[in-house]
Amino acid sequence: MPTPLMRTGLALAAALCLCGAARADGTDDHHRFVENAIDGYIRPEFRRFADSLHVLDERIGAFCSAPDVAGYDNMRGAYSDALAGFARVTFLRFGPLVEDHRLERLLFWPDRKSIGRRQAEQAVRERDDSVLTVESLKGKSVAMQGLLALEPVLFDDARESLLSGGADAEFRCGYADAIGDNLVSISDGIATEWEAPDGYAALLLAPGPDNIAFRSDQEAASQVLGGLTTGLQIVRDQWIGPILGQGPGKPKPRMALFRRSGNSLVMIRAGVEGVKDYLAALEVEPMLDEEYAWMGSSLQFELSSALKTLGEMKEPLTKTLRKREAYDKLAFIDVVLDGVRDSAGEELAVALKIQVGFNALDGD
Repeated sequence: MPTPLMRTGLALAAALCLCGAARADGTDDHHRFVENAIDGYIRPEFRRFADSLHVLDERIGAFCSAPDVAGYDNMRGAYSDALAGFARVTFLRFGPLVEDHRLERLLFWPDRKSIGRRQAEQAVRERDDSVLTVESLKGKSVAMQGLLALEPVLFDDARESLLSGGADAEFRCGYADAIGDNLVSISDGIATEWEAPDGYAALLLAPGPDNIAFRSDQEAASQVLGGLTTGLQIVRDQWIGPILGQGPGKPKPRMALFRRSGNSLVMIRAGVEGVKDYLAALEVEPMLDEEYAWMGSSLQFELSSALKTLGEMKEPLTKTLRKREAYDKLAFIDVVLDGVRDSAGEELAVALKIQVGFNALDGD
């Protein structure tokens, strides 16, 4: 059933066609900026993420049908790929991703009290049949439905049980299969709504007095640029900051997201790569005056520096982060991302003549 935003988008479809002619000369930089974001990154990345969840769902089914080490490793690899795919789109916290609690159903985080893990473990321990179908799972806590819930069900200490078979393995497979199907449904819905010509993209591409979300191209561009700063804030404040703790002598690696499956660095690396690729897709250089011409390449250089240092780090963080060298590398990455966020939210915004307003993480 179409959402309210999609129904409004349908009414805007005609406006899109009219706007195309008015902007054919390419003078409207803000409109082109929004188009670059949608066609160059948002639509293809959400589709890739959905595809990665299809693969994960298929490999869960394949392993559970004939459990062996190779099948388990294939499933683990697909899980890492799906987490990376999520890290590359989680900062796009506007439109389809945030409707119907999809973001939380995909990944409930921050989860400072480990609610998701405890609820998933309890469901396995008590053989709660209500988590074995997608429909009944949807009625459960969002913390039990997504990628984080899969970790205690399939990984961590579950490997031997799954490989040995038996009632515990059968239940874990049933629960994992329901989660996998649920994730596929959610991600397909998001990708489809972004791809629809009368969906949320129409609101961004056809601003005006009758648009319920955006009155001007500058407002739409502000939403798009906000995704860049949101992405950097997510990586720093939610994925890096908690594990840096109070200093090199007091790190908190046990607070790392997906540490039990060895995917903490996978998430951080993919998050930074996603922001870097998003910035590249925006193609800001043609919009910059000579005074700011250096900004695009400078921000890309800084993000590349962070990625290079990330490539030198290893899991498990519970061991490696206690060494001063590893801690200093992560602290360096944190400082770099902080600088890029400030530059993007302040200098780049000024250079692009865009006012960055509400932050998607405000209130978290």
